[in-house]
Amino acid sequence: MFPFVFGMYDRSPKPIFFLAIPLLTLLNLSMVSQANPHLKKKEPTKSTWVSQTLGQLSLEEKVGQMIMPAFKGVFLNNASPEFLEMEHQIRKNHVGGFILFAGDVYEAAALIDELQCRSKLPLFIASDFERGTNFRIRNTVSFPWNMAIGATRSENWAYLQGRITGQESRALGVNWIFAPDLDVNSNPSNPVINIRSYGEDPQLVANLGAAFVRGAQESGVLATGKHFPGHGDTAVDSHLALPVINADRHRLDTVDLVPFKRAIENHVWSIMAAHMAVPALEPNPQIPATLSSRVLDDLLQNEFGFHGLVVTDSLTMAALADGYWIGDAAVRAVKAGVDVLVDPPIPDVAYQAVLGAVQRGEISQQRLDRSVKKILEAKAWLGLAKKKRVDFAAIRRLVDDPKLQDQAQQMADASITLIRDSNNILPLDVRRIRSADLVLILGRDAQEDTSVFEQELRRRVEFLTINRVSLSTPEAEMEMVLERARKAEVVFCAVFARLVTGTGNVGLSSKLTDWIQRLNRSDKPVVTIALGNPYIIQGFPQVSNYLCTFSNADVSQTAAVKAIFGEIAINGKLPVSIPGIAEFGNGVDRERIDMRIHRSSQEGKTSRELRKRLEESLGRIVGDQIGRKAFPGASLAVGYRGELVCHKAFGKFSYSTNATEVNVETVYDLASLTKVITATTLAMQLFESGQLKLEYPLSRFFPSFTGEGKEKITIKHLLTHTSGLPAHLPFYKDTRGKEAFVQRILSVPLECEPGSKSVYSDLGIILLGDIIEKITGKPLDRLAEERIFKPLGMSHALFKPPTEVRKGIAPTENDPWRGRALQGEVHDENAYAMGEISAHAGLFANSGDLAIFCQMLLNGGVYDHHRVARRSTVERFTSPQDSPPGSRRALGWDTPSEGSSAGSLLSPGAFGHTGFTGTSIWIDPSRELYIILLTNRVNPTRENNAIQEARRQVADSVVRAIEGRNE
Repeated sequence: MFPFVFGMYDRSPKPIFFLAIPLLTLLNLSMVSQANPHLKKKEPTKSTWVSQTLGQLSLEEKVGQMIMPAFKGVFLNNASPEFLEMEHQIRKNHVGGFILFAGDVYEAAALIDELQCRSKLPLFIASDFERGTNFRIRNTVSFPWNMAIGATRSENWAYLQGRITGQESRALGVNWIFAPDLDVNSNPSNPVINIRSYGEDPQLVANLGAAFVRGAQESGVLATGKHFPGHGDTAVDSHLALPVINADRHRLDTVDLVPFKRAIENHVWSIMAAHMAVPALEPNPQIPATLSSRVLDDLLQNEFGFHGLVVTDSLTMAALADGYWIGDAAVRAVKAGVDVLVDPPIPDVAYQAVLGAVQRGEISQQRLDRSVKKILEAKAWLGLAKKKRVDFAAIRRLVDDPKLQDQAQQMADASITLIRDSNNILPLDVRRIRSADLVLILGRDAQEDTSVFEQELRRRVEFLTINRVSLSTPEAEMEMVLERARKAEVVFCAVFARLVTGTGNVGLSSKLTDWIQRLNRSDKPVVTIALGNPYIIQGFPQVSNYLCTFSNADVSQTAAVKAIFGEIAINGKLPVSIPGIAEFGNGVDRERIDMRIHRSSQEGKTSRELRKRLEESLGRIVGDQIGRKAFPGASLAVGYRGELVCHKAFGKFSYSTNATEVNVETVYDLASLTKVITATTLAMQLFESGQLKLEYPLSRFFPSFTGEGKEKITIKHLLTHTSGLPAHLPFYKDTRGKEAFVQRILSVPLECEPGSKSVYSDLGIILLGDIIEKITGKPLDRLAEERIFKPLGMSHALFKPPTEVRKGIAPTENDPWRGRALQGEVHDENAYAMGEISAHAGLFANSGDLAIFCQMLLNGGVYDHHRVARRSTVERFTSPQDSPPGSRRALGWDTPSEGSSAGSLLSPGAFGHTGFTGTSIWIDPSRELYIILLTNRVNPTRENNAIQEARRQVADSVVRAIEGRNE
């Protein structure tokens, strides 16, 4: 027997009548087009193949078609005992197929292809893909468990899961899946079904099961309903002993049998018989359903009208093997109505026993032919008569498609169910949390795969302490974990209580449940998450917060963290009842936390009053400055406490009377704002990853950069503008290309000792940009797009604007060097000569984009649940470095100083930057305030320097307005 996590491998047969049209364009599987014979009412070619093949088979070959041994999808040398055994089963026993267990994509596909080549007749290749192919095969689309789908109530999700599972299966060479599980999990103590079931409601299970069947079979595989007549109301694991279902016939008809009837109505190809006794159907309690003609022939095939394949569950399971010799069990199963014998412990014994029974007349030739004909009809429907080989080219195209994995993640997201939130703490706002304590409760001493949950939390919580508690954890260590939890800002108690079939264990030991209760008595907020079995709360019923995923799959671990932090709405509903805790259908809804900027016009009276004050005061200031020709036009954005309280445009593109009017969408050349928005932000990210340390010398990246003190220059010197490099040199006059510029800068003599003086230098930031590109191996513009603009939704931010968008960009100077008016071309001459993309200048954006960027920084490095940087990193880079002593420069950023563009009222902890073209941003974290002023003051000439006073007036006016001061 092959025990496995969350579900023994089960198999079941289903009917042959399938009328649904496959989604060929979506699946793009050539094999599928050959695998759907029921697209027409009659298919003479396939009928001919079935009848001719059946007539040509020897008795030995017919019996072999009913045998399905097990194998693993791993590499096997042709001389290995495992491969020779499979070859023996094909050559000597003429087996009709194999059941696939754990493996890898290409190893499994290659082995399947080899087996098909060696077999005279095409083989069934089956597998227990209960939650998709990932249930058995690594690096395939990973789905949550069925109960999670039950929590969504979505037939569409169940259908898609079936369809995607079928698509990947056929690409791998698997043509028969032993799924879906149609058991109604009405017993909370069920040690073998649990989250493998869609839930406890017969109609819910029936609806979702039928949808899965439809999706799977439309993609060209045989689907299997299991475990007939229903394994949901048992407290015994059939891997270990024979369960007995004591329900009466009415209970069976109204609960357990309902999903199977629906599946049969939906033309499921196969049904798997369960190894369990059902006295209401089979009076002899020693005879499991697998061996009962009353269950399989009388009920399933005659009463229910099922004419598809009837298969056994694994014949290795103790529920069967402990009571019957395998040879006897095989014969009894066939006589009871079984068509395929799955995973006999010794295939030769099962084969010889059935062969002998036919030879001596115990099993009639007619009975044998009935099963073999169904087997051949199924293989014809699959298209195996024409194409049985694996299409290896289809694997890369169809397996583990990221788009399909995204759908699987959405399924998991939709399943998250909040059962209890007594103190109303969920969802948590990641902007308000800096540290947390994670306690991983491991239901089994074996190593649990908790890595995804840990990684997802680490991405959101800066300081995370991780503790692992299991049955083997010493008492003293458990006490230490409790003590740490009492000091935490928030505690996450993630319970990984895996259901492992073949162990008989379900839930948690009293040692762990008692400890969880103690943890929840802490005065700190504790969020308890069940990553799997939802019933475990019965062991610690007093917990204040309880979140269920119904699954330990990686997608469910991710979904749980997303739900905790409000990245997704919580709308799941319990697909089961938890006695004493919650009823079927319970679930507390929670909305997604909206971290996007809100516009004050949608808010209350206070915001409207503030907006009015701002518009009046700023309108006067900007209008006056335009009148004085400080700049022809401006776009202004003010954000306060998460609201965009003022977003206005003023003036025109130029001083011409017929010039285009500025609007809030107008894009500006940001000039030196490029330094902080791109180069500094990217440096922050590399700093966090350890790829860029502030103390790194530049000689690490430019080995020849030595002499005259150059070897002393560090990354920090570049960011604080204390490198000793000149502020600016007109290399553009005789140099072209970034590499040439870098070499020119490296050869420039220093003006002072590194660290001794702060001189704002474009040259140093150009070198920083080159270092960033060297570390990442990607160009600066691509990095900025991938790591900043796209995640934040800064849709207008870009380098080197294409011609078609330039008309919406405010023009800058009538440039004497280039001999033309500039619109959409970078104003900075050095940046232009470098190719229009540089770390010091070249970025274009509008005020809306910059509002998003500023709000991200106020949020501590996150916006709309996309984290750009950690809060501690943001704080470090935006704080004065006192280098050299007395300097107010931060890392990349500037801070308020006497006479600066920040005005006189912003807080000492504010930070900002300006751009030569007339742009600026200032951010005041203590006030939750940002001020963005974009102008093209260099139009028509850079000789206009009135912008400094305008910036100061705007900053002071904003502070007065939000604080209600008089002008």
